[in-house]
Amino acid sequence: MQSFDCFELAITNADAAAAKTYDRYVGEFLSYGPELRCLFAAADENPDAPLLNAHAAALHMAFEAADGWVAAAPYLARMNQKQADANEREKLFCAAVSAWHQQNFTAALEAFDELTVRWPADLCAIKWGQYHAFNLGDAGALLRFGERARIAHENAPYAHGMTAFALEQNHRLGEAEDEGMRASEIAIDDAWAHHAVAHVMETQHRAREGARWLDRCAHTWEHKGVFIRDHNYWHSALFHLALGQETEALALFDRRLWGAWPEFPQEQIGAVSMLWRLDLRGVDTGERWAPVVAEARKRAGDHLFPFHDLHYLYALARAGEPHEADDFLVTLRRKAEDDITGVWGDICVPVAEGLVAYLRDDHETALEKISLAIPALHRIGGSHAQRHVFVETLEACMKKPRRETGAFEA
Repeated sequence: MQSFDCFELAITNADAAAAKTYDRYVGEFLSYGPELRCLFAAADENPDAPLLNAHAAALHMAFEAADGWVAAAPYLARMNQKQADANEREKLFCAAVSAWHQQNFTAALEAFDELTVRWPADLCAIKWGQYHAFNLGDAGALLRFGERARIAHENAPYAHGMTAFALEQNHRLGEAEDEGMRASEIAIDDAWAHHAVAHVMETQHRAREGARWLDRCAHTWEHKGVFIRDHNYWHSALFHLALGQETEALALFDRRLWGAWPEFPQEQIGAVSMLWRLDLRGVDTGERWAPVVAEARKRAGDHLFPFHDLHYLYALARAGEPHEADDFLVTLRRKAEDDITGVWGDICVPVAEGLVAYLRDDHETALEKISLAIPALHRIGGSHAQRHVFVETLEACMKKPRRETGAFEA
């Protein structure tokens, strides 16, 4: 038995009702809608459908925390049991998800790359490929997927927003803005395209224009998922900081950046990132660190993504118990020992040590450690805008007096 999705691609061992639900999930995924969980029922009702169960596992792991890996396990088991029934495209998707579960993100990216070269009609797989390229800091791969989306899905809603962000991350700013504007004309609610244009304006120091752009788009985010809603408001807060409007940024934090889903790692990272920037500007953030630290504390042992870990560590070193940052560093170094990519040992650990030193007023050590990793910092994942906080911290170290002499660094 097989049915077909909205791209006319076959889904093995799935009935027509399951294919309809899968199409709904694809639409929600591409548009950052709030109803992604509809897929779980389809996978549960079709345990013999390897692709549906692979996508269900992927959704759980995209939560980006250890408990997401646990929740993915039963779907992975079903996927593996029925993989022999799958067609070639589905087998590649399953291979990507299996590598993802083993935390071999590079192999997952390679599988999505091959899949979308052979079946570029699968826009959902292109989006998942971009997800992994972004987390690996691979701007070239991000653009490869984006170009496939643009070529194979000309004028399709949400495809051009994917291309726009990829162009921006490859410093092709004029093209990125044009593509983002086109995407927004095709689908006014393309929040990822809004986000891509905001990135362009942030990079070009067009803060006032950027704040106005996001204000004009914001009404379309009310029916979106937590991630994109939080993240686009985070960009809005960045523009207000650039304009020296710290009070407005704090108000956005309270209304939009914290509290919708505190257990969600992306909400935690966004909150840490904004409070960190406010710290660097000497803004009194009151008691806002406490609930964020309480959630970050629960993620201290995950060690899934270096970008995430550096934010959790900053929160613990900034407002946790004195020993927590030291304990985190011990487990982080242990993670680095088992890593063959070099990202954890060569980049994440030095930056982590530098952040702890910075928060303990040892600015000379912080400067040394963070500077060491800056040239390859993109490998931890995150966007240019997100990683800029590390550069700001480095700059803050340069302005601080040396602890032992009191002499200011140049």
